[in-house]
Amino acid sequence: MKYYLKEEFLHDNNVKNAGNKARNDVESIVRSQGFDPLILSVDNWYNMSITKAQIHKAKSFRKSLNRLNKGDELLIQFPMLHHSFFTTLLVKRARKRGVKIQFIIHDLDALRFMNGQVVPLKHRIRMKIQESGLLAEADGIIAHNPIMKSVLVDKGIAEDKIVSLGIFDYLIPNFQEKTGLTKNQPIIVAGNLAHEKAGYLYSLPAEPAYNLYGVGFDESRALENETYFGSFLPDELPAALKGGFGLVWDGDSSETCSGVFGEYLRYNNSHKASLYLASGFPLVVWKESALSTFVLDNHCGIEVDSLSELPEKIKSLSNEEYQKLVSCSQEIGKNIRAGYYLKTALKNLINF
Repeated sequence: MKYYLKEEFLHDNNVKNAGNKARNDVESIVRSQGFDPLILSVDNWYNMSITKAQIHKAKSFRKSLNRLNKGDELLIQFPMLHHSFFTTLLVKRARKRGVKIQFIIHDLDALRFMNGQVVPLKHRIRMKIQESGLLAEADGIIAHNPIMKSVLVDKGIAEDKIVSLGIFDYLIPNFQEKTGLTKNQPIIVAGNLAHEKAGYLYSLPAEPAYNLYGVGFDESRALENETYFGSFLPDELPAALKGGFGLVWDGDSSETCSGVFGEYLRYNNSHKASLYLASGFPLVVWKESALSTFVLDNHCGIEVDSLSELPEKIKSLSNEEYQKLVSCSQEIGKNIRAGYYLKTALKNLINF
């Protein structure tokens, strides 16, 4: 039997959480591929002591794993929401019983925070040990892209265990194709607009114009070329987006992607890139980001070193060239909305 780990809090099973879009889409896609949920339920461990919470999460995970039999497969979304110090040991024991364990990576926290000061050193060391130890126990891993795959190989994980996703899928109910896109429309910025992640929004060049969607934006500091539309639920956001390109950029500076979140773009696939492409918009990405290879190979956007380059970069595009980017983006978008990339990665894992 094929299972995916479905993690739940007993006290808020019915709470709608917009932040879970990526994980919810993974669940929907794997269910369509014949995976059944393996429920992992925990009480509100935030109200427990550290020791009690660790033991509680470990017991809950062990109870879930004990339902599996030899030959069963389990897909786990990584990082786990209810990770404990005992998780690696429990996975190792399950594999000894003949259970096949696979992971799909959403984030590598040790990689994201390793060079920053956002997280205390002792926590960064713990993350590195826990992540490396747990992933090393996997029978198969779905990484974001070839660059992330190479990082995992450098950490000692066997290369033949890892497949690249390409880009995240993004499911959109009742999707309606965008029409009338032109290169001179505002640049779209969607997602977490808080200063620590998108501080560059307060130091943008005077051109082009930007349309902003999301939480955390300080409207009192909005620039003249910025229009803020507020926040939307993930399934409602695609219909609300208006513009010519979707921007994938993080950090404090408009001159380069910097800081903890900006540097992380060198390795990860930002989920907002999938939102833009699924909605039918070509991308603007940082030239040094991991996504730049995907964008150029699939002709679904442009790359820049700095946002100050954007006016000239857009001006140099002919209308025909821009419409070609739109056409390719819409084709990629069809695949993203159909769950193509995860379905393909799952098929590749079967060959392991």
